[in-house]
Amino acid sequence: MSKKGHRRGLLALGLMVAMTIALPGCGEQISGGLGALGASDPNSFASQYSYAEEDVNSAWDEKSAVQITLNGSTAKVEGDGAAAAGSVVTISQAGTYVLAGALDDGQILIDAGKEDVVRLVLNGVQLANSTGAPIYAKKAAKTILTLADGKENSVTDAASYLYADGEDEPDAAIFVKDSLSINGDGSLTVQGQAKDAIAAKDMLVVTGGKLTLRAVHDGLQGRDGIAIRDGVFVIAAGNDGIKANNDTDEAKGFIILDGGTYDITTGQDGIQAETGLSIQGGDYEILTGGGADAAAVKQENGFGGWARGPGVPFGTVPGTAPVTAAEAEDDASSDSVKALKAGGLLTIQGGTFNINAADDAVHTNGDMTVTGGQFAIQTGDDAFHADGALRIDGGEINVARCYEGLEGATIDINGGHIIVTASDDAINAAGGSDGGTAGPRGRDSFAAASNIYIRITGGVVEVLGGGDGIDANGDIFLEGGALYLSGPSMEMDGAVDLDGTFLITGGTMITAGTSMAPSAESTQPSLLVSYTSSQAEGSKISLKDEAGKTLLEYTSQTSYTASAMTSPEFAVGKTYALYVNEQKLTEITLSGIVTSIADDGGAYAARGPGGRGGFGGGGFPAAGGSPPADGGGRVPPTDGGNGSFLPPDGSGGGFPPAGGGSGSGGDMRPPEGGGRNRTPR
Repeated sequence: MSKKGHRRGLLALGLMVAMTIALPGCGEQISGGLGALGASDPNSFASQYSYAEEDVNSAWDEKSAVQITLNGSTAKVEGDGAAAAGSVVTISQAGTYVLAGALDDGQILIDAGKEDVVRLVLNGVQLANSTGAPIYAKKAAKTILTLADGKENSVTDAASYLYADGEDEPDAAIFVKDSLSINGDGSLTVQGQAKDAIAAKDMLVVTGGKLTLRAVHDGLQGRDGIAIRDGVFVIAAGNDGIKANNDTDEAKGFIILDGGTYDITTGQDGIQAETGLSIQGGDYEILTGGGADAAAVKQENGFGGWARGPGVPFGTVPGTAPVTAAEAEDDASSDSVKALKAGGLLTIQGGTFNINAADDAVHTNGDMTVTGGQFAIQTGDDAFHADGALRIDGGEINVARCYEGLEGATIDINGGHIIVTASDDAINAAGGSDGGTAGPRGRDSFAAASNIYIRITGGVVEVLGGGDGIDANGDIFLEGGALYLSGPSMEMDGAVDLDGTFLITGGTMITAGTSMAPSAESTQPSLLVSYTSSQAEGSKISLKDEAGKTLLEYTSQTSYTASAMTSPEFAVGKTYALYVNEQKLTEITLSGIVTSIADDGGAYAARGPGGRGGFGGGGFPAAGGSPPADGGGRVPPTDGGNGSFLPPDGSGGGFPPAGGGSGSGGDMRPPEGGGRNRTPR
């Protein structure tokens, strides 16, 4: 119910992330990043990471490698480039070092040249340290951890670290001040008892191995960026599971996941990228913040405020009182407990996702594109949330539980199969950010805007909304696809609700619940039906043509007093028969682009523009006015655009060019100096 006293400010709709890292001494460049979604071709988004040979190749030369044998409190080094002093082994030059045995209380310290690549082969080791990090790469161009085939390895750090005056690093059980790569087919268990399990200050790349990470704070952290090609990850973290957190360089702080298997349980975010997040594939089981059962229950109190329900750690008794300003401020600063989160562009091209999150399941402060993947989602807030444009081109999405299902400033649905059960709006185009303070934890503060829309061109959408089924604080454009909507039949909510123009030029729709009237400028006819008595949940609505062919059929998921229908087979002047549970109620002749009728064949008074449904008192509003003239800003792109509005010719589309500046000509980035979108806590 986004438009009832809610407001959000518009944020930037795009983020260009691109990087090329030259690693001295590696013999090649590692290049990767996230490409911008072009206005002319919204499917041109490409994310890539060019993995270096040493990232992928886990083989090593046994003859030339330095052998390091660990034995309790001592170590034996065979070869050049490393030296042991008691329980500390210091590696001072590039090379391959094979470690075996146990070190009860010591450290592997890498202090090599700034252009050196150091490979540690973990060949069945157990490393522990009672005062700090067992593996600390203080200086090197890159550190490679190769997990020897069939070998089990473990690393456990101290519960608290002892630092020299003025120092605060290392702060992870495996800590690398430069870049880190992990490969091989062995296993590694890391206990981050003080803070993080594995952390790299530059790039962190994983191409294989089984990693079991337990951490007080973060499980796997690559400050500048993370690229994962393959591997098995079991992560339990008090804060974030996987995180890239460089917030000073827009070309960094990204995560690219090309594959892998993930089992992530976290107290805060599951996977969090400060800038862009790209997922090409993989299997994901993610539980954040105790899951949907632990979320505060959001429910309107009828006056634009919020009442709370039981939840851990935020709620009390449902419906007891509106949230106060102080409570809202506290909630706004609460720790984030989202499953997948990006500060900028987020794309998902494939993968399987089983998500149970206390907060949003998939969230971005910028734009989101989903072209594939299979999703099973339960969440205490939104299933898919974009502060900017949300675009779904494909995938199988099943949201069994959420507050709102799909939410963005603009929403384009061009394909896929989407099933949503929501306690509020199932699909909501509202605009703005997720950082307001109108509701619990600062969420859902919206207002109507001329550049907000929902556009559906394809796919199958089935929703049940406790608030509205589909709701836009602007316009709705139905051009294709199939909509099956269950929503309320009441004064403030319905199956279809909007503040602007409802333009139907194609597609199929049938609702159990009220709908705002389509525009008279629509090119495909529609039918609005008011029932003389409430119809039961689970009843089957059917519409048949004169030959008895069923054109539309839908089994309701809620009780209802109204229906809205449209089909490409509708024709003005033709007569159709309305059935509920195979019982014929009436015959209806379509009298125009919008036909309103009661189920007994009688007419009813339709309200004018701005009126609401609620059929005891006047039914649907009259067919709305015409869409705005060209240039009015409400008609969405006709080229299948990226969900932003078409700017003046030559301005480059809704996303700013790389390194884009202020927000002229449809570019919604903040003015220069306004700052980049930051991930809210």
